[in-house]
Amino acid sequence: MFRDKPSAYDRLTDAIGDIGERLADLESQIVERIHPKPSRAERLRRLVQHEVNRLHHDAEGGYARYLPSFLGSIAFPTAGDLRSRWHGAEHSVRDGVKDVRDSLPSSTSLWPSFGKRASFNTGRGYQRSKDYLRDHSEVSTALIAGGAILAVGAAIYATKKIADHAEEPDYDVVRKDGDIEIRDYDAMVVAETVKTGYHEKARRRGFETLYDYIAANNRSGKKIAMTVPVLQQLSESAGRTKGWAVRFVMPKKYTKASLPTPNANDITLQDVPARRLVAVRFNGNFSASLASKKLMSLYNYVADENLKQKGDPIYAFYNAPWTPGFLRRNEILIEVER
Repeated sequence: MFRDKPSAYDRLTDAIGDIGERLADLESQIVERIHPKPSRAERLRRLVQHEVNRLHHDAEGGYARYLPSFLGSIAFPTAGDLRSRWHGAEHSVRDGVKDVRDSLPSSTSLWPSFGKRASFNTGRGYQRSKDYLRDHSEVSTALIAGGAILAVGAAIYATKKIADHAEEPDYDVVRKDGDIEIRDYDAMVVAETVKTGYHEKARRRGFETLYDYIAANNRSGKKIAMTVPVLQQLSESAGRTKGWAVRFVMPKKYTKASLPTPNANDITLQDVPARRLVAVRFNGNFSASLASKKLMSLYNYVADENLKQKGDPIYAFYNAPWTPGFLRRNEILIEVER
């Protein structure tokens, strides 16, 4: 299904990647045997830490550049912002304690209860907080779970907003059998680029190239709205695999002639005629094993219904990379004769 290694270099790269995955699996097995299984609170802590690190990395040049304009007002504080706010609160409390001390008579019996103990410099308040959380694991678990819920909620909100704004191609459902549909699609215009490498790597590189085109990052003119799904299909020439063709469907208001000309040589604009596609829809994180199962069910359906296939399968991805797995919508489509 994934015959996408046209050169010895790509085969060597994939082999090294497989070895790395095997070593990682072996390392995990060794760690599991040496160290006991972590507690539920520890697993939650690691999950939240992983998501925080990922979002921090993405904010520095990753997925953040692909956020649509209506999400531009959403901002997460950086570590520097949080540190500045903490220091500001520290100084405010210290100044407040100083004012109270200055306003009290020197002989008052109340002041010794404050003393230097109220100062943040001693670190005792911070230490007591640490000791309390360590001794009350249920509180730290609740805090971690709350952070995880907030992170998931933010991802769900962004996913829903994007789904509400993104345009999809028009089609009519001819027949529906469970999770498989026969659809008649209208004609459309697509922007296409061809990338080599394994399935996910080619899709990521293709996405970056096409996004720069619609965002007017490498050309003049206005931006083009993002649509769904992102399409991926094997690209062949003279019977030889060239790589993966990654495609963005252009908004319906455009024609091939009215679209801005790409400055990049590896982007082409193509008219796709109306066609009939058999589609299987499934949720979750896309993987080769899951796609193989769904593709096999699609092949069996095409054979059982005596449909004539045209071309290689098309993979369709409807969601942004940060979308939680249970909200992801994926499809595999096969063109058939009417």
